[in-house]
Amino acid sequence: MNNKDNSLRIVVLTPVKNEEWILDRFLSVTSQFADYIIVADQNSSDRSPEICKKHPKVTLIENNSKNYENAERQLLLIKTARELVPEQKILLALDADEIIAANAVQTLGWKTMLNAAPGTVLYFEKQDLYPTPHHYVRYPALFPLGYVDDGAEHYPSKTHSKRIPIPNSTPRLYIHDVKILHYTWARPGNQAAKERMYSVRENIWNTKSFFNRRRAYNPHENHIKHSKIEPAPPEWFNNWEKAGIDMRTILAYKYYWHDFEVLRIFNEYGVKRFWLEPIWDFDWELCRLYAKSQGIKNIPSYSISKPPKAAILLLKFLDKLYLFLRKILR
Repeated sequence: MNNKDNSLRIVVLTPVKNEEWILDRFLSVTSQFADYIIVADQNSSDRSPEICKKHPKVTLIENNSKNYENAERQLLLIKTARELVPEQKILLALDADEIIAANAVQTLGWKTMLNAAPGTVLYFEKQDLYPTPHHYVRYPALFPLGYVDDGAEHYPSKTHSKRIPIPNSTPRLYIHDVKILHYTWARPGNQAAKERMYSVRENIWNTKSFFNRRRAYNPHENHIKHSKIEPAPPEWFNNWEKAGIDMRTILAYKYYWHDFEVLRIFNEYGVKRFWLEPIWDFDWELCRLYAKSQGIKNIPSYSISKPPKAAILLLKFLDKLYLFLRKILR
């Protein structure tokens, strides 16, 4: 399925931290169409690096940064791709839980992509699989996940950054028939842990206001619960499953690495700084005790107390008031 008739190389750029649960699936699929897969592993404590080494198309690089921010890893991946692959190339920036649908490479959009001019930004539909890989929630928006590389500078932000260069007045190609299957919401506990971590990180970085953090990461404002759920088309999976790739199994845990990262942040900055964050539906003390039992380092040695009950109730009331006002003002 590789691009043999076109001089463009397909180079997939993927940041990884503790993605053992899905990484073999992602790399098995991506190896079917990519010429190169560059994985930047950021201090994984699971089998992620070992899994990468099983796939010949993977170039594994280390991202030793302690900061879990978009900018550093995106610049590292793009720089490595340009050094490793001097030929003409398409950069596809995909997370490990974003898998190209099995019918994608037969589409007109895929063929059009392979003939796009240098400097073209490639937009794709990304479907959230939810609540299992047998169903999905569709988004009308397309996401800029690819770039026909012309060496343009990339100007990322710390969080929620566009992953590839998007120069002003550059061509855009909107590809509606290539679907990217997003597995994160098929594992809602992991997504909730990720959002708790982003909430406290953005508190530290001051990249979002208090109001916007509560709006973005509030578990009671979860957009996915209010979205239309449809059966996932079999053609998204069939060819990969015929190739022996498991596309349906989901592994879930009680605690995720993001939770332990929040505990480390508590240990460094104190707990009270984060009392106004939308993270207190979670039992941090039980998580801390579990982390202690596993020998995880740099977590608080003291018990973690929740904010005063009155403060929690007030914040929840304000959250509900905001949702009500937004609904009636639409």
